[in-house]
Amino acid sequence: MQILNTVLPVFLVIALGWALGAGKLIDEEMNRKFSWFVFYVSAPALLFQGAARTTLSAALDLKTIGTVFGVSLATALIVYMAGARLKASRRGVVAQGSFRSNMVFVGLPVIQNALGKEVLGPAAVLIGFTVLLYNFLAVLVLALPHGNGGESGLDLKKTVRDVALNPLMLSSAAGLLFSAFDLHLPAAAGRAADMVGDIAAPLALVVVGASLDLKQLRHEIGPSLAVSLIKLVLYPAVIFAVLRFLGETGPDLEATVLLMAAPAAVASHIMAKEMKGDERLSSSVVIGTTVFSLFTITAWLAFLAWTK
Repeated sequence: MQILNTVLPVFLVIALGWALGAGKLIDEEMNRKFSWFVFYVSAPALLFQGAARTTLSAALDLKTIGTVFGVSLATALIVYMAGARLKASRRGVVAQGSFRSNMVFVGLPVIQNALGKEVLGPAAVLIGFTVLLYNFLAVLVLALPHGNGGESGLDLKKTVRDVALNPLMLSSAAGLLFSAFDLHLPAAAGRAADMVGDIAAPLALVVVGASLDLKQLRHEIGPSLAVSLIKLVLYPAVIFAVLRFLGETGPDLEATVLLMAAPAAVASHIMAKEMKGDERLSSSVVIGTTVFSLFTITAWLAFLAWTK
């Protein structure tokens, strides 16, 4: 019951977003603006405060960052090679969906609800570094099947600029600097940042729910199930096994696994569209992993509680 009481509120808010979207109370344009606010304002405030209030040694966990990098690279490579017989437009989509986690819109609400704000510092830094890796790997697996950058629709300059100016990465880096030099926002500014950051989790879940079009899932149910098995089970399982082997335990380990067990990121669908990936498949992967994550995240919470 404790696990259900942890995970069900998250998915009930997603369900609320879906109901509001289905009832046209949140239209596509409104949801786009909500998403912009979470991505560019609220989540960066949350990540900045989390990193700034955590000691540098605790926030900068190189063992965890290195593990996530290594397993993500291996997953992308293995899935990409295994999909050699797929069409060029589908191969990169499947590979990207197997590792790119929706850390902000689903992962952060889950770890906040399950573990509290104490894990936000290391999580903020991990997200900041992982944003770089995910974007690099996504460009790689989506461009390679098409032979060259021009055919894939890759705009290298725009991609580099978008990554360099990513608000999640910048806010995490700023928080690290504040932590390193023991800086603090003025009390009023700090409380305002906390208030804005507190909006991130519930609004992000509403955005995810309002974006779901469950009818699309039926067209690609087979590939979506296969990608979901990798993304929601195998990928975080390998990360868990490596970190435990390296001696990691406690809330930081749990937060890392739960972030990596989040469904495929909505950004993966946007990037797939820009780089001539199969749009219907990429949309189905995002929707499918989001729906199936209700069960897998519940299972991960139970497993993590059992292995404490």
